Amino acid sequence: MTKRTCVMLLVLALAMAPAAAQARMWVGVQLGGNMASNTDIDINTGVAATSGTVQHAGIDTSVIAGVTIGYDFVREGFGGYDYPDWMKYFSVATDFTFNRFDFPNQWKGYTGFPGFANPVSEGTMACWSFLFMGKYGFFPDSEVPFGRLQPYLAVGPGIMFSTQNPGVSSSSVDIALVTEFGIRYMALKNVSLDTVFRYRWCQPSYNFVGFNTAEFDAHQFSFMIRASYHF
Repeated sequence: MTKRTCVMLLVLALAMAPAAAQARMWVGVQLGGNMASNTDIDINTGVAATSGTVQHAGIDTSVIAGVTIGYDFVREGFGGYDYPDWMKYFSVATDFTFNRFDFPNQWKGYTGFPGFANPVSEGTMACWSFLFMGKYGFFPDSEVPFGRLQPYLAVGPGIMFSTQNPGVSSSSVDIALVTEFGIRYMALKNVSLDTVFRYRWCQPSYNFVGFNTAEFDAHQFSFMIRASYHF
């Protein structure tokens, strides 16, 4: 997916927000673990002889945490509205998450060299996501007519705010792609517990003053538990 496509999805998500304001709302907190696949780091020092690519650099596993706000297109709850019945299968949500994104000291291949000691770089990733959700309910009852168990699939754009500091600090703001598969369980009429698998992609670029520039693809995989209150 191109950055242009992600921008279009982000604009669409923002445009839909006022329409969702009359739907049932939930707020929640989430916590879990975040892993990232090895990535190639393209480094430009300004000198062709020393510019190149650090190959398959590893990233430390980290804790991810955040908050979420969502809206269901249903007739019940806070600000209920007479939506068509088929809209109950859809929701929108926005959330904010934060995690570390640290490169440990490691020996890796580098363009033109048989090996390269990649220095420690401490980093962070903070993502503001806008998600479109499709869901289905199982095991309905009088308290939760839609169903106690609700698997769902979500996709949308995000804005990734990130930093890296291998001795000199730099930051980057980029469009991200966010996808999520989850299973929601309505423990009470107004309380839900979710188990979540989330994938995120972005391509940050850092300009280290007086040093060089670095760019890489960040593929991140998160497993989270989320608790939400619905009203």
